[in-house]
Amino acid sequence: MSPTNELYAPLTGAYDHFNIHLFNGDLPPVIFILQRKKHVMGFFAAKRWGNLQGETCSEISINPSYFATSRIIEVMQTLVHEMVHAWQHNMGTPSEDHYHNKEWARKMMDVGLMPSDTGEPGGNIVGRNMSDYIIKQGRFLSSAEELLSNPTYKLQWVDRLALPKLHEPVIVDIQSTSAYDAQVSVESIQAMVVDPSNVASLESHCNEQYPAMQASADRTLATDFFMPEVAKKQTRSRYECPGCMTKVYGKASLNIICADCDLPYV
Repeated sequence: MSPTNELYAPLTGAYDHFNIHLFNGDLPPVIFILQRKKHVMGFFAAKRWGNLQGETCSEISINPSYFATSRIIEVMQTLVHEMVHAWQHNMGTPSEDHYHNKEWARKMMDVGLMPSDTGEPGGNIVGRNMSDYIIKQGRFLSSAEELLSNPTYKLQWVDRLALPKLHEPVIVDIQSTSAYDAQVSVESIQAMVVDPSNVASLESHCNEQYPAMQASADRTLATDFFMPEVAKKQTRSRYECPGCMTKVYGKASLNIICADCDLPYV
């Protein structure tokens, strides 16, 4: 199998697995893209692709720069987050401007992920920039553990130019099932207080319950395997008028004058 196939096969296999176990097989196929963008682990783009027959296909983009610093279950968590967007596009009513609305939040809870803008208990469960944490009793965890119990299922390739985690993922023991009740308002769920003793790191949970599960690559590979990030070279200079303090940006060694103050920019 080519490296390209080895890279994408675990993602397409996981998509098919979660589609059956969490979405009743209702989701259509998607095109996977690996795209590096800081502070973004995944992204769903509806009908981004089209073929020469006029058919369209949506895209799920996953950031490979986080593969090295994440356990495989965290990558699956990102995947299912984007699959909920795919579900809402096909079966629900998504909001504009990438807003994560109440319908999306309820579906996230239905599949076993609690939305949170901080990635931790207590965060807002609707908004534009959203993360989530794993519900211990939820369907995602049991489905993911079934998938990852296969010792041959692994992410075979990792990006050597790795990015640090956005946050340390947690798993939360939520005894009440009211969070999944369609009659309970999202505001009530958002106000739900989670006992701190029921919150544990996903890392410790995996180490305790699934010691054979593949650890993050940065824990198992030599540190010199990874390439340090090179800071981007500054290509623009800032100029300021000493009179009106107006600022402009441009290439170095520009000779420009403020027309209002008749003063050269510094």
